[in-house]
Amino acid sequence: MLDRPRVSRDTYPHPVARVHELVEAGDDAGLAAELVDLAAVNGDVWRHDVPTELRALPAGRRGALILRVIERATTATPPVRAERLLVGLLDGIPADALSWRAGRYLVEAVSAWVAATPATLAVLAGAAERETGECPPALLAVIRRTAHEGDKRWPAGYRAPIQPWLDRAAGGLNAGEPWAEAANAAAPGPALLVHALAASGARPASRWTRRARALLPEVGGDETRALIRGWFALVPQPRTIVLRPLDDRWDPNEIPDAYNARALRGLLYLLAVTPPHDEDTAAVGRLVQYSAEKVPGHGPRSQMIAHAGIHALERFSTVPALRELARLRSTGQPLGIASALTAAIARRGVALGVDPARL
Repeated sequence: MLDRPRVSRDTYPHPVARVHELVEAGDDAGLAAELVDLAAVNGDVWRHDVPTELRALPAGRRGALILRVIERATTATPPVRAERLLVGLLDGIPADALSWRAGRYLVEAVSAWVAATPATLAVLAGAAERETGECPPALLAVIRRTAHEGDKRWPAGYRAPIQPWLDRAAGGLNAGEPWAEAANAAAPGPALLVHALAASGARPASRWTRRARALLPEVGGDETRALIRGWFALVPQPRTIVLRPLDDRWDPNEIPDAYNARALRGLLYLLAVTPPHDEDTAAVGRLVQYSAEKVPGHGPRSQMIAHAGIHALERFSTVPALRELARLRSTGQPLGIASALTAAIARRGVALGVDPARL
């Protein structure tokens, strides 16, 4: 018998009562069948408080149960998606308790998620490193997105289980977006992306700006600006790793990767605080327009990127950049972005001595 608080059987919904009986009986083959049936019917078993029953199992038994569920789910007709059920069994078990067959299945499944719990990701990353010697890039992308979201909502300790992988992979961008993969492959050394990721706020900080002005000549000057413009042009391309929506609110494949978006903001700020090239204006304008487009259920793709691009265009302090700001405003932007464009046009028009109405 498992040592757990006793709960009256009468308080259990039927699925939980059945799981409880199978756990107590030690019938893991029957338990796997029950869990797959629940996943086939409900998709999300965890609505039924099933974790209370299963997380009390010893790590070795949970690891074996995960493999049983995978084998049954993948051989069912039609196959059953059970990964959301299974990740709940990973909490608190060591990576060594997970067979690589089960680990590989879950790594591939979770790599298509926007985010997951840090404890789950730590188990999967540990199992992958044990077998392959590295954390797969797609899984690392989930780890970074999870940390990014957690930093906004949870205490610093939230990311502790995944911190080792974050530390070892500092400076690179997430796989899954063509522009980011191109930047990872072609960036002139790690310093450029590291500094871009360090940017924060609605305006670049003075200390960040000083380093950016010194950094650009160090990493190639105009050649690097051309690289950055090329990366901007790739942003609208479809993802190379398709993400599974958590619900029907919006399609995450239409939204920039939250971690990579930070780098785009930093690269826009870098262009803003260094002497502009004639081709920068059009490249930044296209990125602003794409980022401002509304995605059903979500709103603008990325207000952060759009506002950073507007800031860059204003800082270019040229008549072509002012014309680009006016063009963007004329295309009918969401309210917040339209207001930012109007303010930038007014300020830059005064500074240049140009009447925006005559552009």
